[in-house]
Amino acid sequence: MVKNGPFDGLLGFSQGAILSAALPGLQEKGVALTKVPKIKYLIIIGGAKFREKSVAEKAFGSPVTCPSVHFIGKEDFLREPGIQLLESFIDPLVIHHPKGHTIPRFDEKGLGDMLSFISRMEKEMVTGEKEQEIVPGG
Repeated sequence: MVKNGPFDGLLGFSQGAILSAALPGLQEKGVALTKVPKIKYLIIIGGAKFREKSVAEKAFGSPVTCPSVHFIGKEDFLREPGIQLLESFIDPLVIHHPKGHTIPRFDEKGLGDMLSFISRMEKEMVTGEKEQEIVPGG
């Protein structure tokens, strides 16, 4: 991230999602990514918390304020851990899909929700101002 950055956000699938979900909290505590700009958003696909309790406590000891979207599959073996991960985030956008541990194809609602999230993040990156929270599908 130091060599090829800066990066505004992170997208992670499976193990990458587990790491990506933990990084904003670790960064906030000064444990990781101290030489790069603050992570501004996350896209988590098939994620969960670290199993190692000490790492999870550092990463998720305080609510994660970083805007996030989480994909949770009905047949995903990480479904329950993914739902538990949501409890650590403030106002996460959740996109449910009928598949397993995979990067899903969007239905119309999921596509609209994702595009709204990306547009909101893009606007925040350009203006530097947080937009009023928009209720997906509303």
